[in-house]
Parts: sequence; C-alpha cells; structure tokens
Amino acid sequence: MTDFPKLQKRYDHVIIGYNLASMTFASELAKRGAQFAIIDAKHLGSSPIKNISSLGRNIATRVAFNPDFERSDDEAPIWGEVDLLEGPPTTFDKGQFRSFLGFGDKKISSLEAVQVFCSSKRFRPQLKVEHQWERVLQDTEQHLFLDQQVTGIHHEDSRITKLDLNGKSSISADHFYFFDHFQFLYEQLGQELKKAASQFAKAKWHSSVNLVIHHTERPEALELDDVYLLMGSKEQPCIGQFLEIDGQLVSRWESFFASELSLDAEMTGAMVKEIKKQIKRAFTFPESNKDHEHILIHDRVFADFEKSSIESGPIGHFENLYGISPLFSGHYGWVQEVRSGKFTISQTFSEEPTASITELSDSDDLDESL
Repeated sequence: MTDFPKLQKRYDHVIIGYNLASMTFASELAKRGAQFAIIDAKHLGSSPIKNISSLGRNIATRVAFNPDFERSDDEAPIWGEVDLLEGPPTTFDKGQFRSFLGFGDKKISSLEAVQVFCSSKRFRPQLKVEHQWERVLQDTEQHLFLDQQVTGIHHEDSRITKLDLNGKSSISADHFYFFDHFQFLYEQLGQELKKAASQFAKAKWHSSVNLVIHHTERPEALELDDVYLLMGSKEQPCIGQFLEIDGQLVSRWESFFASELSLDAEMTGAMVKEIKKQIKRAFTFPESNKDHEHILIHDRVFADFEKSSIESGPIGHFENLYGISPLFSGHYGWVQEVRSGKFTISQTFSEEPTASITELSDSDDLDESL
C-alpha cells in the first residue's frame, strides 16, 4: 500500500472541499508543480463518486445531467466530441412512456432542483464523469487529507493567514480556496463578509436521496442515457438514467428534499421506497432479477443563486480567499464543476490582477455515462 505524506504546516495553496471542482483545480496545480493540500472532514464514502463493489469500479452516484450551455473553442480538447440532445424528459403515465410536458398545477417539493432536469436541451460529452474523476484522483491522491475539519479562520487586514483544524492544529498558505457551500466561512469572518452572509442565508437549499442500482437483468422498454422523470400519487418526482459500464447495466436515481430535513431518517427512507415503487411501476423486470442497490444522501446539492450577488471567485476584499461553486452563478452539472476548477486556475495564474467577482464591502446595499 502506498505511504501517504503527513499534513504539513504550510503550503502554497490550501483547498477546502472534496468534489470534482476542487479535484480538477488540484490536478492542474499538480501539473504546475505547486505545493498544495486538499482538506475536508468528509470520508471517501461521502464522495459523489462511490466504489460499487458488485461492479468493481467507481461510478458517479448522482444523475450525470448537463443542461446545454455556450462552450468556447478552447474547451474542445477537454470534452472531445459533444452530442447535443433535444427534447424533454421521458415520463410514465397511464401505462405508457411519453414526453414530460410539465407539472401543471401540482405542488412539487423542491421544484427548483427538479426543474433543472426538465431542460429541453442537454449535451453529452465524449468525456464521462467517471473518466474525469479517475484522471484527477491519480494526480491528487497523495495530497488528500479527508479527516480535517476547519474550526477557525484567521486574517490580518486583507489576507487570510491560517485555518484551525479539528480544534487542535493549524495550517497556513498563500491562497485558500473553499470549493463547497461552507456557511461557517461567512459566519467566521462576521462583519468582514456581511453582505455575503446575508445573501447566503437567503438561499433555499435542497439535498438529494440517491439510489444506484446494478441490474443483474435488463428490464423491458428502457433507453440508455434517456432522462426519466417518474412521479406517482405522492407527487414527488424522481429523476433517473440507465447506462452500461463494462457490459453491466446500471441506473442512477435522484429525488430532492429541503436540506433542513436531512436528519429525518423516516422521511428519507420513505423517499427511497417511493423511488423503488416508481421504477417498478414503469419497468418490467424478469423474476430472476437480483439487483445490487446502493443508497446515498447528498447534502446541499442545489440552491438558486442566479439572482444573488454571490458568484465564484475572490471573496470581498480578501486577496487570497476564494469561494468556488458553479451554483453561485446559476449553473448545474458535473461539467460545470470541472469548468469551475479550470476557471480558478486561470484566475490564480493570470498575469493581470483579477478584480473580485464578488463585491462584498460593508457599505454595499443588498440590491441584488460510460
């Protein structure tokens, strides 16, 4: 087994958050020979990429959906060939599959998160999320420290000086990057980020229940890579896709709920049962079918920041502090996470100083598949 280095007291770059955006950024740092550490209080089991033992490989545990967006020519080498797919999701209604045309007057819980998947245009890149994860993990694995909880943030004037970890040690760096939705970041810095804290507090967060199924038998009537939106009498939809990995059939399903209910085990258990019910209602499985199921909860995966003044980039007047999330700019999808990591590289190594994207002074008014 490979011996991993111990966490040092100082680095060029300290990255907080264990996700595709942070790992993509870290991979680019590794190629430049920079000294960096990726810290998080999460364990490997909490990652959006999980090892599925029955498959013997890692796959994404969330539905890999990418709404269409404008892509620049210099991104072509990243994604390779891109397929533009048009049309709404497929739903199952009155005993048959048909195009989903909307919710009508139904009151849907976490509607904002579900509507992302109702986009009439989406794209499928040649590069798959599992490939990207394997690529960046190979570059960064020896820089990962996933038992480190940030418990304090120190600053002098316009610079962050160090972070307290687990209440008993500290780490310093030239630059600090928060690649996740850390509310305590704004709480710790108090009046220094008054506007950001206010905007962040206004956001309505949604978490997701995820069901990953390794199918031992192929159900009838499925279409690979189609987006399915299934909804029963409880009127809480689930989103899903089927894909093939190494000749094996896998499906990923996702349903959303308000993040303040994340600790409600009874509710999340009921949501999993509802997802299974809708899958069985729509698809016919052979009697010999013995699926391998994996259930996960992903906390705070969606919030609508599109009309907020919070965006990815430098935070306030701090010259070495960055907050990075594609959600801050109203974007969604794993491809946008990769773009966030590469965008941060372009800012970090820009020859010209980059003005803060997030203007957050105290005097500002609150106006704003394989």
